Amino acid sequence: MKTIHAVFLNDGAWFVARCLDLPVTTQGKTLAAAKKNLQEAVELYLETWGGASKFRAAKEVYLTSMEVAA
Repeated sequence: MKTIHAVFLNDGAWFVARCLDLPVTTQGKTLAAAKKNLQEAVELYLETWGGASKFRAAKEVYLTSMEVAA
């Protein structure tokens, strides 16, 4: 078993799920569906690319808001 870091965003219609440790993004109509889909997508990514033995999650993840000029 591996632990990943993920962020889930709700755009009003869908929950978008992004893995912060791997280039994997998916979605679901509910938070539970998005979590399940992300788990499956990460497992498929690791199986396909053979990175399971080399995979190392970030030690710490910080989530914050920032203002930028638009």
